[in-house]
This record gives sequence, C-alpha cells and structure tokens, in this order.
Amino acid sequence: MTEGYVSVDEVADEIGVNRVTVWKWVKRYELPTFRFLGERRTFLRREDVDRLRQPVPVEETKKLAA
Repeated sequence: MTEGYVSVDEVADEIGVNRVTVWKWVKRYELPTFRFLGERRTFLRREDVDRLRQPVPVEETKKLAA
C-alpha cells in the first residue's frame, strides 16, 4: 500500500538525522507529505527523498542559508 513512500521516521533513520531535521527539510524545500487512510504516520515520496541525497552546488547552499 505504501510502496514508493517512506515515513518521516524511516527517512531520519536512513539518512542518520533526527526526525525534527526531516520536518525542517519538508518546510524548507516544500516537500509534499502524504497520509494513507488508516495510517497515523506521515509519508514522503521515495523520489523526493532521493532528491535530497543529490549533491547541491555550494552557491545554492549559501542561498538557502540566507
């Protein structure tokens, strides 16, 4: 049912960060979140999470920090 989606907790475990950090990324990068009927957890699309793992030019990180 949730194929192609990962929970916020799973993302945090995979990347090695706190779940609060994942929520900050959701807000900062405007990542869409999803819920499935009967589930209380929040999910992100796997493709969006994979995008977070891609290298970002240093210039872009400076813009995000400002």
